[in-house]
Amino acid sequence: MRIENLLKRGLVKYEEVDQLQREIWAAVRDGIQDHTLLVAQFEPTYTAGRNTHEVDLLNKELPVIRTDRAGSLTWHGPGQLVIYPLVKLREPVDLIAYIRAVEAAVVDAVRDTWDVPVETIKGRAGVWMRYRDAAGRTAVQRGVGQDRKLCAIGLKVVQATTLHGLALNINPDFSNAFTGIIPCGLADAGVTSLFEEGAYPAMNQAAAVITGQLAKKLQPLLATGTS
Repeated sequence: MRIENLLKRGLVKYEEVDQLQREIWAAVRDGIQDHTLLVAQFEPTYTAGRNTHEVDLLNKELPVIRTDRAGSLTWHGPGQLVIYPLVKLREPVDLIAYIRAVEAAVVDAVRDTWDVPVETIKGRAGVWMRYRDAAGRTAVQRGVGQDRKLCAIGLKVVQATTLHGLALNINPDFSNAFTGIIPCGLADAGVTSLFEEGAYPAMNQAAAVITGQLAKKLQPLLATGTS
């Protein structure tokens, strides 16, 4: 698994990385380049996926980039780690298995490395911290409180080759991040970060841990002939 790490460049423009991912995607699709994990930290940017609804945009003055990934409206920017798996999947493609592998990579990395008890929620993409009351009951069981999304996942597969990926909140400034929108279109949920949950990794450390788990979890799903 090849790692294309842009973190050393600091904050990069979303549009620049989007163009780069599509160039890598084509090379991976054609067997010219190995399976690749593209790693970056963006300048502050709002993007809208295919499932975005206008009501999710509270501040109509915000500049929003429309994109072809799954999911709704979200924010990218300082303190958030973005990783795009650009890999060719074994055919017939099992999209659900791919999504579950990406989620499992983040869950295992966060639990095993930083001891933060994240999990997935049925019917909701991404990786979450569940709300639990003093008796350990979840928000769904009690109907109160809010679950908090730690990692957003928005994916796409074209010609058996993947685009887009995950955005893991390390330490964004929530006084600016995600303001003016309903993140991911979920009015009944919040967002959180590793720092808010008591884990304090450096961006490069988090990138190394997550890419390591992604390489491990995705390996069984990859087409042969590339690495």
